[in-house]
Amino acid sequence: MNAYQQPPAHQEPAMPRPDKATRDEGRARIAALKKTRDKLHSDAEKAKTEADAAMWSAIAELIRTGQVIQADAVAETGYTRDHVLKQTKRYSSGG
Repeated sequence: MNAYQQPPAHQEPAMPRPDKATRDEGRARIAALKKTRDKLHSDAEKAKTEADAAMWSAIAELIRTGQVIQADAVAETGYTRDHVLKQTKRYSSGG
């Protein structure tokens, strides 16, 4: 064997082919797993949306009532002034 030749690769034994019934059961299990995953992702997105609404509406109320100024929200959240303005307008009780 010269320097350019690869050593023979170790070959795994061939996997047996499942019969139709076994494949159908496996496919049904995969579909159920995907459905569960999709529901969990959807629930997580809903929770994130609700958390955003709660936080931004509370911040908007604090700014509206004069307890803090917009710069305080920027400093504490780490978001830009523009982002804080847009989100507090979006979630404020006044629309």
